[in-house]
Amino acid sequence: MAYVLGVDVGTEGTKVIVIDQKGDIVQKAYRSYAFETPQSGWTEQDPDIWWQAFVACLQELWRQGIQPSEVAGIGVAGQMHSSVLLNRQGQVIRKAILWNDVRTKNICEQTLQSIGASRYQGETCNSLLPGFTLGKLLWIKEQEPEIFQQIDKVLMPKDFINFKLTNLYSADVSDASGTGVFDVRNRTWNKGLIGELDLPMHWFPDVYESGEIAGEVAPEAAEITGLPAGTAVIAGTADNAGAAVGMGIVTKERGLVSIGTSGVVLACLDTPPTYEEAIRQNPTLHVFCHGVPNMWYGMGVTLSAGASLRWFRDSLGHGDSYDALMMQAGTVDAGSNGLLYLPFLNGERTPYNSDKIRAGFLGMNLQHQGAHFARSVIEGVSYSLRDCLELIRLLPNQVQEFVVTGGVAKSELWLQVLCDVLATSLRTVGYAEGAAYGAGILAGVAQGFWGAVGEVFQEDFLKRSFAPSEQSRHYQEGFEQYKRLIQALLHVHD
Repeated sequence: MAYVLGVDVGTEGTKVIVIDQKGDIVQKAYRSYAFETPQSGWTEQDPDIWWQAFVACLQELWRQGIQPSEVAGIGVAGQMHSSVLLNRQGQVIRKAILWNDVRTKNICEQTLQSIGASRYQGETCNSLLPGFTLGKLLWIKEQEPEIFQQIDKVLMPKDFINFKLTNLYSADVSDASGTGVFDVRNRTWNKGLIGELDLPMHWFPDVYESGEIAGEVAPEAAEITGLPAGTAVIAGTADNAGAAVGMGIVTKERGLVSIGTSGVVLACLDTPPTYEEAIRQNPTLHVFCHGVPNMWYGMGVTLSAGASLRWFRDSLGHGDSYDALMMQAGTVDAGSNGLLYLPFLNGERTPYNSDKIRAGFLGMNLQHQGAHFARSVIEGVSYSLRDCLELIRLLPNQVQEFVVTGGVAKSELWLQVLCDVLATSLRTVGYAEGAAYGAGILAGVAQGFWGAVGEVFQEDFLKRSFAPSEQSRHYQEGFEQYKRLIQALLHVHD
């Protein structure tokens, strides 16, 4: 028996799954961890915890009976934008500044003014948002010059795992798209922009299509992990591209709604926007290379989706489980008796691009109990995803259905609320492995398990369907109120 491994290096944990040649998941392991918040709006992580979690997952799989010799290939997906900075010796020189960190807002705006916001957006198909890697590099140059001088390579989290496995530096087109210095149309580094910003070109490693083999497990990594030396390692994907691949979202007819730490609404594009089209698009809309060749995607991102529920559970939920919180929320009518949650724990990206706006509960009264707060959290997060969907609907896509992944897929209540708020039908799949499964599929294609990504999916891989209920009209009114309140908050912060 031969297997491939699919890995997802997430913000709150790392997952490793084992996939057989039929595309079935035969085993999996997970290790959780946390990120640090040194200041309001800042988030950081030590990259070594990702590697330690990955190794621990492998050891668990070996204990479960998976034979390392049966692993034919490895595909790693991971959180986007987070900056892994290495020196010439390949050592990490500071904690990674994460994708949901907004400290770089000012320097991003200054850079756009210097280059020209329209020109930058036309060239890169994106604006320069605070979460993107470029802003982090420029912030370090200004605030931590001694660190800046030591940089020799800039990697994404999944690239760091690949480096630890292979001793080689690599990037893939989907993750590189979110650095802020990538030519999304031509799927290569934007050398002119990198030079204009006075950044060394050698910082940015060779870039591959996501499913290409970028290296093989080195002897040192084999000794640490138990993996056979010489095992193929593909370039891998950004987490959202990996999740899309893992759910068969590789055509314009199907879109993705994902709730992990962040929330995402995504739709595929078979061509990137032209220079003129990119200039006209909303600056908080992302257009990146997909994990399959000759495909791109448009995406809106809300920063604190699942993170909001985790914060509520840990801070105000009395230690209750997620299932218990959902049960409580289910006892409350739609609208949470007038209680509204704004999910801006760390600022917001789509569509507001604000580092100052913050979360809050509005409309509290003496009747509100814990169940109302729990339901208002899932409703507020769903409203933020509706904001993303509004931008996706402006793209030249042909989405006929959206598939849902992430923790939301485990909750009938949240799925129905999301369906009603988005006012669109939703589908789920029979597994919840998202990006890890997509990375594993790409590794399997590279190893000849399947001729193409689409061969993995059986006709019945989409399971349950959800349609908007009579509550949808109520939620459309709630969404309008949500938008009015946000505009008032943004006005206060101007």
